[in-house]
Amino acid sequence: MKLSAFKVLAIGILGTALGAWAQLGPYVERVYDVRDLMVRPGIVILTPGFLTVVDVDEQVEQAVSARSDLFELRVFGNSIYLRPTKRAGTTDLVVTAGGRVFLLRLVIDEKNFTTYRYRIRYPQQTTDFPTPLPESKTASRGDASVKGDVPFNPLQGEFTLTRAGEGLLLEYRVLNVGRDPVVLDPARLSLKGKDGPFSFRLLWREGAAVPGRLLPNETERGAFLIERGTPPVELTWTATVVGSGRQVVLSQRWGEVK
Repeated sequence: MKLSAFKVLAIGILGTALGAWAQLGPYVERVYDVRDLMVRPGIVILTPGFLTVVDVDEQVEQAVSARSDLFELRVFGNSIYLRPTKRAGTTDLVVTAGGRVFLLRLVIDEKNFTTYRYRIRYPQQTTDFPTPLPESKTASRGDASVKGDVPFNPLQGEFTLTRAGEGLLLEYRVLNVGRDPVVLDPARLSLKGKDGPFSFRLLWREGAAVPGRLLPNETERGAFLIERGTPPVELTWTATVVGSGRQVVLSQRWGEVK
């Protein structure tokens, strides 16, 4: 009888703890395809004082990070609960679930006041990164285009814009398919709306040996946060080819954002 009473008490305590962790209220939801996360990390924003939940279609077997001092982590079945313990910081979270290993990029953003919920789908339709085109052509994809003052542009870009609280999150991946290094300076990125330029900041970037300087066949990926903004959004990013000094431009426009 004493053992049964102890079990009942333990279950009650666990239920209370789960209830406290799960009181989310309104939240912003983002869906990732697990196959995409096996290629490159997906951004998960953590807000001090708020709880972030990552729901996975398969049972979570393990979730580890090199900077566990930045956040508290609980795993219950198919869900990962995250709560930051610092005001700022960035780290990776390696998750094993359903026999797959995928990567999340945790970004603590003290300027946001929003609860986020992420869903990892097994599987969903995914979009592959475009195959490099012959040098005699320019690259285009949907309403995204790559422009330059000569037919060949050494840069190929992939951009994703999603809602993040009252603002927007811009994730990018840029590949240098040319023969010369290219300087990709965040200061030369322009994001405009119907009322003029948006205010934004760089959250993170990685991939290139020297940030902002892409060698041939190098890829840089990263993310910017527009703290307040609504569509439409027009992106223009001017880069410089090292040696010739030639200017090339990546551009894309979004009429609406989900």
